[in-house]
Amino acid sequence: MKLKYLFAVLCLLMSVSMFSQQTSITINVNNIRNSKGTIKWAVFKDGSKFNSKSGYADAGSTVAEKGSTLIKTKNIPDGTYAISVFHDENNNSDVDFSFIGMPVEGFGFSQNPRIYFGPPKYKECTFTKKGNTTQNIKMKYYL
Repeated sequence: MKLKYLFAVLCLLMSVSMFSQQTSITINVNNIRNSKGTIKWAVFKDGSKFNSKSGYADAGSTVAEKGSTLIKTKNIPDGTYAISVFHDENNNSDVDFSFIGMPVEGFGFSQNPRIYFGPPKYKECTFTKKGNTTQNIKMKYYL
């Protein structure tokens, strides 16, 4: 009797751990114009925090490599997310703008939405993460 009870508890614990596993997102950033500076990135779950300097599920930076760079996030739960990246060519941790308000450093977003005036909305950039997921982001440069 005790053996059956122990077996049932072990099965329950194993099934709970299987369903609560967390996996990562691989971000493939391409069209990087040079190897200056770093690529900064952030993964957002909350639309109200999108493109802010806080409130992200994971964030970091990596050395810029001309052409493309692969980034792997920490393990995060499945769900709906949006990613923003920018090429911080001068390593000042900010997107720099020209005197007319155009970004002078590269930027990109998950789902590669069209950019009109200002950054895209969270919903334009969202994707559903289920298990290990890859997002391909094309870096855009205006100047």
